[in-house]
Amino acid sequence: MITIVYSTRTANPGFQKEISDTIGVKKYQVLEYINNGEHSLTELYNKGLKEAENDIVVFCHDDIYFDKKNWGNKIFKAFKRNNDLGIVGIAGTKYLPISGCWWEERRSMVGEVNHEHEGKKWTNKYSLNIGNRIDDVVMVDGLFFAVRKDRIKTNFNEDIKGFHFYDVDFSFKNLMAGVKLGVTYEVKVTHRSIGQTNDEWEQNRSVFAETNKDNLPVKIEGYRTAADKLKFDPSTIGVAIVTYNAEHRLRESILTIPDWIENLVIVNDGTPYDESVYPKNAKVIQHETNMSVGYAKNSALKELMGRSQCEHIFLIEDDILIRDENVFEEYIKHSYISGIRHLNFALHGPANKKGFGGFKDLEERAKLNHSGEPNPIQNIKYTDDITISLYPNCVGAFSYYHRSVIEKIGLFDKVFKNAWEHVEHTYRAIKNGFHPPFWLFADIANSGQYLDDIENSIENSTIGHTETWTKNSKIGMEHYKRKHGFYPTQTPQPKDGEMVSNNLRYILENRLL
Repeated sequence: MITIVYSTRTANPGFQKEISDTIGVKKYQVLEYINNGEHSLTELYNKGLKEAENDIVVFCHDDIYFDKKNWGNKIFKAFKRNNDLGIVGIAGTKYLPISGCWWEERRSMVGEVNHEHEGKKWTNKYSLNIGNRIDDVVMVDGLFFAVRKDRIKTNFNEDIKGFHFYDVDFSFKNLMAGVKLGVTYEVKVTHRSIGQTNDEWEQNRSVFAETNKDNLPVKIEGYRTAADKLKFDPSTIGVAIVTYNAEHRLRESILTIPDWIENLVIVNDGTPYDESVYPKNAKVIQHETNMSVGYAKNSALKELMGRSQCEHIFLIEDDILIRDENVFEEYIKHSYISGIRHLNFALHGPANKKGFGGFKDLEERAKLNHSGEPNPIQNIKYTDDITISLYPNCVGAFSYYHRSVIEKIGLFDKVFKNAWEHVEHTYRAIKNGFHPPFWLFADIANSGQYLDDIENSIENSTIGHTETWTKNSKIGMEHYKRKHGFYPTQTPQPKDGEMVSNNLRYILENRLL
C-alpha cells in the first residue's frame, strides 16, 4: 500500500520501529538509504521512486516521530478522496514569491508542525485545522510528504545537490506540469530540530530563483497576498514584541506577524536568543540584564515614537498569536470611529471570561482560559460593523495606542516590576480622556477572532504568580497609592450608567477624524 523512503547517516532501527508502531497498515515497505553525504537527497529519492513496490511513496526526514497513529491509512484515504491529488504534505504555502523562500509571506503558510529541541517543545501552527479536507498549496515542505507515482509528472531534479531545496524544486516542477498539491492536518509529526538554512540551501535557492524567474511568483487561484489586502498605509503602523526567556514561544508568535509590517521592533529582556529567531526586517533591542515588562515596553515605545511615521503603535507580548492579519486595521478603525485611542485585547488569559473568580493557580487559570467565553460588562455599538466591548479587568498582552496617547501620558512607570504597570498606564490614559472610565476596559468586539494565546502559555509563564511576583505586586500597589491616592483595586468607578454614557460621548466628540 505505502513505501517509506528516507536517508540516514547510520542504520536507524529505532525509526523503523517508530514507523511500524504508528503507520496502521499491514502492507508497507521501508527503503532506508545509508548516506554520509556521498549522494544528494534527490538521487536517493529518485532511487526510492524506482524501487518502490507501492503506488504511494512517503518521503520524510529520519529525525521525526509520529504524534498520531494510523497515519498510513490517513494518507491512503487522502489520495482516495481526492482523485486529482498528486502530492500531499503536512506543511506548505499558497504563495511562492520570486525569491523561492516559501515562508517569506508567513500568512500564506498552511499546516502544522511540532518541534522538540534542547528540552523544549512548541508548535508552529501556520493555519487553523481544516479537519480531513485538503488545503490546496503550490509547494509542500520536505519534512514529510507523500506522492502518487501515477499522478506526478516529474522526478526529483538531480541538479539540486546536497540536502536542501529539493522540496521547493520538486513541488514547483510538478505544479507547473499540472499536478495538484495539498496539505493535510490528519498526519501529526514532531521534528527533533528547529530547522535552519545554510550556505548550501542559499546556493540552491539562488539557482532555483534565477532558473524559474519567468514563472515566479506563483499562487493558488483566489489567494490574496499581503500586498493585495492592504487598505491602509503600512508605514504608519509600528509593532513591538517584548520577550523574556521564551525563545520557543517567540519562534511561534513571530510567524504570525504579517510580512508587510515595516516598523517591527523586538525587545529581549532576558537571555539572548539564536539570531535565526529574528526576522531580517526587525530592529532587535537586547537588554544587558533583565529589567521588567514595563522597562522592555518603554524601550519599544522609545524606538517606535522615534519614528515620526508611526501613528499607530501596537505592543505585543511573546505569547500572543495573530489569527487574522486584519487585526491591525480593525483596532485602528474601531479607535477612529469610537474616539477611544487606547485599546487592549481583553481575552488574553481568563480574567475577562465567564467563570473567572479571581487569581487561581496557574493550572486552573489555564483550563479556564481555553474554555471560558468572553464576559463583557457592556457592548457599545457605533455602526453596523463597529462595536466596542467593555471588560472588568485590564490586560496588557496586546495593546493599541494612537501616537497622541504616548505623547501626552509618557512611558510606563519603571517602579512597577511585572505587576500593575499596564493598569497604571491605562489609568493615566483614562484621566487624559483617551479611554472609558476605570473598570470598563475597552476592546474591539470579537477580538478572539483575530488574536489568540499560545497554548500552555499561562501555566508555562516565565513570570507567573511566584514569590517574587507577589512581592513586586505589593510594592506596586503601594507605589500606585502614593501616586494616585488609593490602591489600584480601590480606583473609583462611575456611579451610574449616565456617567459612562457622558464619558463615551465626550470621547466620541473629541475623536481624531
